[in-house]
Amino acid sequence: MMNHTRLIPIFFLLIFLSFSQHSWGQKKISKAELNAKTKSGKEDPWADYKEEKDSINRWAVGINVGAFFPNKYAANFYNGSPGNINNVNYVWNNTYWYRDIRLALGSPDTLILDKTKSYDTNMHYQVAITAGVFMRFNINRKNGIFIEANYTQLKATSVVTVLEIKYQEAFQNFLMIPVIGKEERAMLDIGYQRSFPFKSKICFFVNGGMTMVYTHILKSALVVEGTEYNLMNIYGNNGYVPNSNSQSFSVNQYGIGFGGLLGAGFSLPLTDKFGLEPGASMQFYPANLKGYTAFKPSFSVYLRILLGFSHSKVT
Repeated sequence: MMNHTRLIPIFFLLIFLSFSQHSWGQKKISKAELNAKTKSGKEDPWADYKEEKDSINRWAVGINVGAFFPNKYAANFYNGSPGNINNVNYVWNNTYWYRDIRLALGSPDTLILDKTKSYDTNMHYQVAITAGVFMRFNINRKNGIFIEANYTQLKATSVVTVLEIKYQEAFQNFLMIPVIGKEERAMLDIGYQRSFPFKSKICFFVNGGMTMVYTHILKSALVVEGTEYNLMNIYGNNGYVPNSNSQSFSVNQYGIGFGGLLGAGFSLPLTDKFGLEPGASMQFYPANLKGYTAFKPSFSVYLRILLGFSHSKVT
């Protein structure tokens, strides 16, 4: 059965298509309608719109493609330490898994995990590709309101240090055993964009807003000679027993975090209906994985491909 979390990017895409189809059929707001919104004795907040001499498309829709630089803080969720919900002791304390690990490593005597020195407390994620959809309502040439949804998958790798003791040889050795973690993140941003047009059609813009991030754990494992030992407790209280038809359970580990974002970039119109927006952004939020709930900044650079905006003069 398909995991429900994998439907999230598809859900965002359907929302985007629904709104974009509706938006292209919208009529431009008349000056009479704008005047009706103005209260007596107060400055008209839509004055720029009424006095604007440029024709612009009120809606812009497009796709984002870029690179994501996640904060390393939550990567320690995968280091296997005893304080984490997914820890190496879960595998090490299972008699059968421990025996298989010793055989795989060719260790006849004892393998010891040091509680203070075995675990990497400075893990980090690899830079990842991010992609998503974008929609913006242009109030006028300088102001807009946007919503976007982006998706990425992250990977973190490190090692657990194990002390190998061979009593008959009075020999001690340190072994490095890999640990890996994989997760997916779906990010929803809603915000305001302010543009600063140059004499040419190019604009510099800044934006800010709110962000919601859904983080779902795909893998947390110890890797011994090519064999992965799942650090997530999928066997419950009964534990793993070979050749016993041990029943496994689906374990869904995730976090939802709310925060803010800031960004900047350039609008590069190529035609009246098509343009590019290279930019960069910072998102400040907690991944909210168990034990890792602090707010931390992550960064991204992107190229946005847009349909539906122009800065052409009215003739």
